[in-house]
Amino acid sequence: MAELTDSPPPQGPAEALEQLLEEELDAQDDELSRMEMEVRRRLAPLQAELGGLTAARGRIATERRRRERLAQMRQRQEVRTEVRAGAAPSLLEAVSAPDPPAFGEPAFSELEFLLETGGVVRLGYPGSKTQTLQMTDGSSATQVSDLAEARRLYHLGWEFGVPARPGVRVHTPGTRLERLLAAERCFLRAKEK
Repeated sequence: MAELTDSPPPQGPAEALEQLLEEELDAQDDELSRMEMEVRRRLAPLQAELGGLTAARGRIATERRRRERLAQMRQRQEVRTEVRAGAAPSLLEAVSAPDPPAFGEPAFSELEFLLETGGVVRLGYPGSKTQTLQMTDGSSATQVSDLAEARRLYHLGWEFGVPARPGVRVHTPGTRLERLLAAERCFLRAKEK
């Protein structure tokens, strides 16, 4: 394969081209066109090889996405099974029970919050650094960040949410998507270490 370093015919400033006759301009243009076609001809096998490599990487990326989706589906199925079996209590069950759950009364950062569908959510507003739960006594509201405080306030008669909006505010991690849930529709479990 010839080197790709063929140098083009000498070119000077535009003023130098002004001095050339029409036949000389045509000759330079023909020579540049010939050289360009030669370079494209020599590049064609490399472009085909590059296209093949790009396609192969695309197939690998597709397989990775397939595996990630499969793993997510399995994880969600496991969560749904766990919720149905009662292994993950609802937030309402965890705070209203006379005794703390088997995993204790940790900070919300040490817990994983789940939907019935198997999705994982975080408590509080999107973008907040810590997970908090809003609770109200009907006239005022506070934010709690651990299960022990939530249980204490619940047993004093406080409810989930704020006076005008009852419920548990959750959001999908990594998104701005948030919603209010009934406490019996939000499940929790200790994070795996």
